[in-house]
Amino acid sequence: MTQSISLKVPAELAHPLFFPEKETILEKEHYAGWSVSIPFEAFPYELLYYNDVESYTPWTKGAFHVKELMEKWKGIDTECSLLFSERKVGRTLGLMKQGIGLFLTAVFWMHGKPVVLSDFRLQIKSLNHIPVNLAERLSFILERPASFHSYRQLSELFREFEKQYVKFMIKNKNKKTSKL
Repeated sequence: MTQSISLKVPAELAHPLFFPEKETILEKEHYAGWSVSIPFEAFPYELLYYNDVESYTPWTKGAFHVKELMEKWKGIDTECSLLFSERKVGRTLGLMKQGIGLFLTAVFWMHGKPVVLSDFRLQIKSLNHIPVNLAERLSFILERPASFHSYRQLSELFREFEKQYVKFMIKNKNKKTSKL
């Protein structure tokens, strides 16, 4: 039987798009390890981590999980594209929220850090392998998450980030082999 626990939304994750309430509920057992089949919830591992609840810390193996996060985005991207083409904009917010969450997770985890939403513009400045003008572009997306222009921008950010990820993996693979 899974145990639901109530968690305070920590200052690091306080953002009205993802956490309109001050508390949230998680199934703790789902996050003891990693599984691609876990349904999307906004930053569950970080919620547990910032609340000092023992769980898996995927950012410690972040680059390994980034590929899976980008695969999840491809499904969301397809759904969003279809909804926008059918002019069903009202049904895109949930998907866009998932996509934005996946993107932020991928960026932070690739750098070996848990996601921090509070003052994310400052946090992003400390990261190396990111798309150009990321802070400004993310601000635009977060201000109007269900708009078509935000969707296009997020899609483009994922494309650019994937290139950064590939470079990062090649560079780090070469570092490992040169140490042998």
